[in-house]
Amino acid sequence: MDDVAALFGAASARHAGRGDPRLRATALAAACRDVLAADGATISVTSDGQWRLPIGASDAAAAAAERWQFTVGQGPGFRAWAEGGVVVAGEASLRRAWPVLHDQLHRRTPFRSTVSLPLRPGPGPVGVVDLHFHRAEPVAPATASFDPVRAQLVASLIDTDLFGPGAPGPAPAGRGPGAPAWLDAPTARHRQRVWMVISMSRQVLGLTDADALALLRARAYSRDRTLEELADDVVEGRTPVRALHHSAED
Repeated sequence: MDDVAALFGAASARHAGRGDPRLRATALAAACRDVLAADGATISVTSDGQWRLPIGASDAAAAAAERWQFTVGQGPGFRAWAEGGVVVAGEASLRRAWPVLHDQLHRRTPFRSTVSLPLRPGPGPVGVVDLHFHRAEPVAPATASFDPVRAQLVASLIDTDLFGPGAPGPAPAGRGPGAPAWLDAPTARHRQRVWMVISMSRQVLGLTDADALALLRARAYSRDRTLEELADDVVEGRTPVRALHHSAED
């Protein structure tokens, strides 16, 4: 599999652009898409299945797919994190296991199937790579270009690139001195607005973080918006924090 490592290294270098370290995971996601013959890829880190921080996306459509999975609060990436193993979800599996996510992916993205691979697999993995495909089945005889073994190797290369050999990854909230630059990626900064609103909800409404996140998800779902869009409304003053609770009671 040395050829896979060489191909992935060349692809990540090609996508590195100006070498902005904040966009390192973005380059890795684009390389992952190219080498694994996927149609989109995202990389997220987490210290808890609910607290995903997107650090890289191969393109805008893939970034949208990650936002909708986070907004729904369930999907292949969440299961890969919880179980510490690869999750292959064709269109029928998505429809059956996660109907709300399936609906949003159909409405909002060109993707019909997903493969999710944990980073640092085992108990308490620290991240997930989500591969997205236009076709209904990511792994099938007619689509032999996708190889699950090859995919796991690429995930291990991403793992080593981001976290180093054998070292635990940083928690999503662990930005500070010595934190990797990719925790400050644009997609990560945008997700941080959700944490800001959760903190505001804790202070104003007296909610726990988990209850605040559940409230935000309910409000976003009722408005057909992503959590980031709802957080923008609150942070920028278009939606008062107290209105979130009143809306949920209506």
